[in-house]
Amino acid sequence: MTHPEELLAAFVAGTLPADRAGQVARHLADCPGCAEEATAWRRVAGAVGERAAAVPVPPAGLLDAVLSRLPDRRRTSRASVGSGGGRVVVPRYSGVLGGAAPVRAVRILTHQRRLIDRRIWPVAGAVLGIGAGFAAWVPPGSSGSVLAVVMPLVAALGLATACGNGADPAVELVAASPTGVRAVLLARLTLVLGAILAAASVASLGLAWLGAGAPFGLFAAWLGPMALLSAVSFALSVLWRPAVGIGVAMTLWALRMLSDAGSVDGVTSHLVEFVWRTSGPMLLVAALLVAGTVAVVPYLPTAPVRAYGR
Repeated sequence: MTHPEELLAAFVAGTLPADRAGQVARHLADCPGCAEEATAWRRVAGAVGERAAAVPVPPAGLLDAVLSRLPDRRRTSRASVGSGGGRVVVPRYSGVLGGAAPVRAVRILTHQRRLIDRRIWPVAGAVLGIGAGFAAWVPPGSSGSVLAVVMPLVAALGLATACGNGADPAVELVAASPTGVRAVLLARLTLVLGAILAAASVASLGLAWLGAGAPFGLFAAWLGPMALLSAVSFALSVLWRPAVGIGVAMTLWALRMLSDAGSVDGVTSHLVEFVWRTSGPMLLVAALLVAGTVAVVPYLPTAPVRAYGR
């Protein structure tokens, strides 16, 4: 037989069928190289056995105590491997498995809320509330300008925090999940941006009802800048790191503020005004940037794959 390197570990562990184990034993008698490798495997087995024997037996009820702390668990009975011969209950993760594509999409989306940093929601809500209140306080013609400053920045920073590389507090669980990286990333993007977009829409409708401006004008003031700033922050945070996405978003936002204050003029001012508006080209650029980021993430070699699974 050829050198059975791939069978040596199983041979040493005694898990090979009898006929196959006999063939390996005969080969080892005539092959010093394989015999030496088998000896190395025996040393590994001995060391592992010694370490395992030194680990104390876990206290009774430890498994039940751990399982009792898992929220929304689904359980299935399975025979115990212990000497008692009883049955234990183990959780089955089935939140994103099975079902038609729309059902799976909804399940993935709802499960993301547990992995996203909960501090995002009160902070974003507070900033949006303060911004909407200030927009209602200023003269009606200035409400759109206030929304154009507040809403895009909140969305960009929220996406950088929730979707940025390394932002997942359950990296090992996500990496072991059969759910693909694109599905996880799109679910997180949809949840965070959708929530902020909904809040901004409600605020705009409320301001329009109070007479702060026409609904279309208020929406147009922040929709384009929010899309572009969010797309830039999302791409840089996922492909590089959140600090870069936040830094670039803050830089663009600062340029907008300086332009409004008259501190920036010339080509820079015209460029900022062109970018900070709702237009077809800007929305298309934002959509292409997000789509391109989601498309290339699974093929990146290291960090984003570790953060979101594959």
